[in-house]
Amino acid sequence: MALKIGTYKLTSSSGKLCVYTFKEGFLSAVAHDLLIVATQFTVNLTVPEAGAQPFSVDAEIQANSLKVVCAMKDGQQQPDTLKAKDKADIDEAISKDVLHPAKFPIIGFRSTDVQPKAGGYHVKGELTLHGTTRPVAFDVAVVNDKEVTGKTTLSQKDFGIKPYKALLGTLKVKNELDVAFDFNL
Repeated sequence: MALKIGTYKLTSSSGKLCVYTFKEGFLSAVAHDLLIVATQFTVNLTVPEAGAQPFSVDAEIQANSLKVVCAMKDGQQQPDTLKAKDKADIDEAISKDVLHPAKFPIIGFRSTDVQPKAGGYHVKGELTLHGTTRPVAFDVAVVNDKEVTGKTTLSQKDFGIKPYKALLGTLKVKNELDVAFDFNL
């Protein structure tokens, strides 16, 4: 399914941009997988007429806007597992020990190629995270000409990020994390 021709500006009022982290290590049984959302971002999407300028996707996310929503278990949200102080402590650790937003305030994505495919598009581009730019690719599904969803897996180490660990490394966040989005145009 293809999107309608036009230029779209997507923000947190248009949908969600989520990060899913996963636990590992000796003490992982007492830890939590997490759902984190970006609260401040802009995605500019240009869907051209056939033969016109290229299809493009540009995104800018404020690194300090990533906030813990809840713990996850077996892919299901566990809204009552974390207290407000737990979330605040995790948000602080993300800022202080992982993303360093004072030094790297913006997470950016710019498409280099967008190709139609069954049910949506295949997007290739460059992601700049933590001061490092790497190529990424992901598929976007289009629902009813107005909703776009997608997901990709990233390696933190590819972007110079040391996955968070505590308690002498017995509790860790896995290197791979999932980034997913769901927007209404």
